[in-house]
Amino acid sequence: MHNYKLLIALDSLLRTRNLTLSAQELNVSQSAMSKTLLQIRDAFGDPILIREGNQFSLSQRASHLQKELPELLQRLDRLYSPEEITPKEITRRFTLAFNAFIAPKILPVICQQLEQQSPLSSLTTQLWQSEDLSELHKGSVDVVATMAEDIPDNLFGKRLGGDKYVVLMSTSHPLATVSMTTKRYSDAKHILVNGVVDKQREVDRLIADAGQQRRIFATVPSFESGVEALLITETLMTVPLHIAAGFADKKLVVKPVPFDTDEHSYYLLWHARYNNDPEHQWFRELCLPLIKDELCKSIELGQQAFS
Repeated sequence: MHNYKLLIALDSLLRTRNLTLSAQELNVSQSAMSKTLLQIRDAFGDPILIREGNQFSLSQRASHLQKELPELLQRLDRLYSPEEITPKEITRRFTLAFNAFIAPKILPVICQQLEQQSPLSSLTTQLWQSEDLSELHKGSVDVVATMAEDIPDNLFGKRLGGDKYVVLMSTSHPLATVSMTTKRYSDAKHILVNGVVDKQREVDRLIADAGQQRRIFATVPSFESGVEALLITETLMTVPLHIAAGFADKKLVVKPVPFDTDEHSYYLLWHARYNNDPEHQWFRELCLPLIKDELCKSIELGQQAFS
């Protein structure tokens, strides 16, 4: 295999035609430069520099190399430089996944910004229902906004914010005017939202630790349908505070869950293979502040509405 490290020294020698000057340029001794010239001559099977009295002239092979080598070295340097992109020229279809706890109303804003900044790009969104974050290695999703605790080593991400669970019920619910206890909570009928059942295992675990078990009355496709069911049934629905904030205009009562729960965190996550992908980096930097801002506003709204 060829010693490509010699090319830098060769380029200097072809320009200076002087061992002393090239040694100074490359910060090596003149004797080291002389040895390097011998290596170059051996590698190319050519004298490269021909002594003419006190000077060197270029061999015919060296003259050809002098024309080709600078461009070649520039191309090699570009391999180490970050790839520059122009968003308006990106033609990629990006895939963004949300779990049901991330309010989807931010999607129109993301679409608007994508169209304005990168009109040749397109977007696919989907509901992220897998609790296994290692699913991201399959490559079918570029980034996912989801609740997460333990993040695998092969994923990168940035935190979007944190939240806690609250309990929703109608104003006519028997528990609306009394304090919420673990027994009252577990004895009540509960509505779950499809796609977030796995995310509420912490709630079920805490109930089980208290020797209780939730009574699941219905599983519905969305928070919206769940709230509509709450309004006409004597049921409870446990949701993050920022989700509850979206229904502040409904005739609902919001109570804290009757047990201690840690704040759960939301992240924007992506697989390590995309971390240095310039187009991917541009897309996630587009999404991150928009999603984070919407989440933080919803959490603040929930704190104001239900404090």
